[in-house]
Amino acid sequence: MATLLDTISDNDSLAQRLAAMPADSKTLTLSLADRGVHLQHPDWSDDGSADHQLQETIDTPIDLVALRTDEGFVPGRKVVTWGGAAAAASSGGCSEADSKEAEYRLIGKLGSGGTGIVYQAHQRAIDREVAVKVLRRELACDRQSRQRFLAEARVIGSLDHPNVIALHDLCIDGEGHLFYAMKRIDGTSWDQQIDQFSVEENLTILLRVADAIRYAHSRGLVHRDIKPENVMLGRFGEALVADWGLALQLSGTRRGDVAQVVLDSNSAIGGTPAYMAPEQAMGRLDSITSSTDVYLLGAILYQILTSRPPHHGKNLLQCIKAAARNDIEPTEVVGELMDTAMKAMETRPAARFPSVEEFVRSIKAHRIHEESERLVRRAKRRVWPEDAAPGSGADVPEETYERFRIGQALLHEAIELWPENERAKRTLGQIQLEFARFASGQGDLDLSLRLYDVAGQGDCEAAVRVRRERDLRDEMQESQAKYSALFTQSPEAGMLVRWSDGIVLEANPACLAMLGYDVGDLVGQSIASLEVWACPEQRERFLEALTREGRVENFETQFLRNSEDADRKIDVLISSRTVNVNGVEMLMSTIRNISERRAAERNLEQSRRRLRDLQRLAGLGAWSFDPNTGLVHWSEETFRVVGRDPQRAEPNFEEFLADVHPDDRVRFREVLNQSLETGAAFQIHFRRRDDDGHYRSLLTRGRPVLDDNNHTTEVYGILMPGEDNS
Repeated sequence: MATLLDTISDNDSLAQRLAAMPADSKTLTLSLADRGVHLQHPDWSDDGSADHQLQETIDTPIDLVALRTDEGFVPGRKVVTWGGAAAAASSGGCSEADSKEAEYRLIGKLGSGGTGIVYQAHQRAIDREVAVKVLRRELACDRQSRQRFLAEARVIGSLDHPNVIALHDLCIDGEGHLFYAMKRIDGTSWDQQIDQFSVEENLTILLRVADAIRYAHSRGLVHRDIKPENVMLGRFGEALVADWGLALQLSGTRRGDVAQVVLDSNSAIGGTPAYMAPEQAMGRLDSITSSTDVYLLGAILYQILTSRPPHHGKNLLQCIKAAARNDIEPTEVVGELMDTAMKAMETRPAARFPSVEEFVRSIKAHRIHEESERLVRRAKRRVWPEDAAPGSGADVPEETYERFRIGQALLHEAIELWPENERAKRTLGQIQLEFARFASGQGDLDLSLRLYDVAGQGDCEAAVRVRRERDLRDEMQESQAKYSALFTQSPEAGMLVRWSDGIVLEANPACLAMLGYDVGDLVGQSIASLEVWACPEQRERFLEALTREGRVENFETQFLRNSEDADRKIDVLISSRTVNVNGVEMLMSTIRNISERRAAERNLEQSRRRLRDLQRLAGLGAWSFDPNTGLVHWSEETFRVVGRDPQRAEPNFEEFLADVHPDDRVRFREVLNQSLETGAAFQIHFRRRDDDGHYRSLLTRGRPVLDDNNHTTEVYGILMPGEDNS
């Protein structure tokens, strides 16, 4: 059987015609028709001048009996055109009666190929829009063309797949012209949009096409003309493989690991030179296998990456020769996807992917790798800002554990997706080391050592230094535990704070209860960050005294309880001193809640002020006298009642008695002595000289205070003006 290049080489006129045509993406078909060997191209038919060897068949009447003897059952349908539509499948006009009985009405031309023309049509019985493909008139009398057209329709009808255009009907009109109706796709062919889509969008479409081809292979079919022009894209995301006119049936016979095609007298060589596998241009039909479709899928992937098909030439003839030599246009595009495309387009079929499934797996692996790399980039951005890199020393904002944990989680996910991702593994190691250094700086030595070990750097100098620091810490904590046990059970509140950074190492239950904290909310926190001191200035004075003296006793201040109550303040007395435990300076404090005492003192002071106010209002002065010492104490009102300047202070008993009127002095002493002897209350009127030298008439009442032995310890009373103060 002749090859494509053989036919061209043997026909100078054909070679010249191909050399005069620009390279394109149209389908060429070489067929052994009833009247000879013919090469078909869509443009040669569209201009009304069919291939020169078939020209005389255009107007030849169709002998239906002769042609349909081996075509199988094909039902008849009437087809008419509407005004202004493209040429109908049938020749000549149609009557009004024919129009009423016609099942299909052709509305307009959608496109054309080497063997047929596709129209938009209306199917009256179901009232729907369909696409109708009609065998070209110039091929209507060619037995092999008709057989291939029928085979194409039956192939489509046998493929029940969401990415293959559904066949509705296969018919013949009254004049013997074959046509079939299929689903009308509201959209365009992929070749009109492929340059507008991103690589990822085109890959999604390619994988759907590959699914359809993989399904066809499972049904024993090779497409042979896979290209973007033969893929229809719907408005709602559909991707449908069309134009199965060159499909060949696979046999059960295998050469190597690839099934061979079934050849018969109707088989034709064909394909699109810009995408052709070498065996399509150079080989015999028996060299076509499922690997040919793998090549074509690789050619589309090449176009997705480079925006052009793999084969090119100054003209169509040169493009065919390039396909035969497998000359692929050079490109600077590199990467996994290009490696996949080049493997699929290997010259030797055995060197290509053994199946479409393996080709698909390679693309999906790339997508997984891309996702894995994307996770690596996210992790790096999360841990290091764009202007910083691991080990650069640049300041990193938000020094928190969370950024490292998120970064590690992203990298573990990246490695789980792609276990061989060395970049992810290296980045994970860098983040773990950075995290280890950060944790060490935060005093989280155990975490730091675990991270060094996980990163495989457990014996590095930094890890050794952290391990030494961890051991010292453990010794210190043991000493602290023993030391803190002395106050843990103490009824008084106690707290142990590291002097260097103010971290609370321990607080006993009494302290937690007094301040209203749970142990986890206080221990391990910086005392400066907690809202404990009611007055920051008091805290500064406390620290100044502690720094200067090394200890502070009974420092009175106010703390704030960890509470939502409006009044959170409590009065406390703090006694603190610095102690050294294993070379670490710590502050040990005892805290006493004196709120009740201070409240009592405030109440007493308030009562005293109230008493003084009442005395002032009543004109009463209060006094007390210690008979053992002779000391006298007066209230403020007493100074006013007796007319003595408060700046002179109180007189003692003898001084007081000296200012009593001489006529009253003896009686005053007798009444007082009698009260001291009997413990009875007394009252006496007397006169006493004020600071101006005048005598004032006064009345005093008093009583002694006795101890357990009936000894007088104090005499107290009140003093008020008498009846006559002249």
